[in-house]
Amino acid sequence: MKKLLITIPCYNEEIVLEKSVFAVLEHAKAHLSGYAWTILILDNNSSDRTFSIAEDLKKKYPSIVTDRVSDAGRGIAIRKAWARKPDYDIYSYMDADLATDLKDFPFIVSKIDEGYDLVTGSRYVPYADAKRSFKRKLLSKIYNILLQIVLRVNFKDAQCGFKAFSRKIVHELIPETQDAGWFWDTELMILACRKGYRVLEVPVTWREVRDELRASKVSPLVEIIRQLKNIWKMRKRMHS
Repeated sequence: MKKLLITIPCYNEEIVLEKSVFAVLEHAKAHLSGYAWTILILDNNSSDRTFSIAEDLKKKYPSIVTDRVSDAGRGIAIRKAWARKPDYDIYSYMDADLATDLKDFPFIVSKIDEGYDLVTGSRYVPYADAKRSFKRKLLSKIYNILLQIVLRVNFKDAQCGFKAFSRKIVHELIPETQDAGWFWDTELMILACRKGYRVLEVPVTWREVRDELRASKVSPLVEIIRQLKNIWKMRKRMHS
């Protein structure tokens, strides 16, 4: 039986964490019986009660483990946490708000079993069902168009926080990644495609989950500038 690590990266997610983890736990019990699965709650140096809640959940459920990385950024947090857990066959992560419907999770895991190295949920391929605010949809579309024009990628959605990876890609490719934050997903997908790993996008059902306490405070202009800097840095790296 293959060992599957289900990672939930968290930064100040005290509002949704317990409910989301319980949903993942119940879904895994019902639909992942063919795997020896573990849920990793990965705290990225939260300043609220996120890690305390995670520790309480670990005490209640033997299939839950926790880790904490103080360095800021999802990319470096996942990179360090997975390096400390080298014995899994399949690695995965999903956003703590569960914006992507869990019904799609067993399918992306099964595709790793079929020989793919990186399987990602996509909101922009045929049969995807995604609902989000106009502003965030526009930013996402601009970002992915820039990737296709500047970096000549052929995938449609780099940023969906719903991905699974083979043991091979975790051990061989993830140590080569450099970005610490949100660009890490994009960097990893670009490197995987360029180095010949098998990459697959699958349609998912996705709903934006926002409330006043968790809403992003980053302005659209700041977000676009940050994206442009990351894309330009990656372009220089690819041509060096």
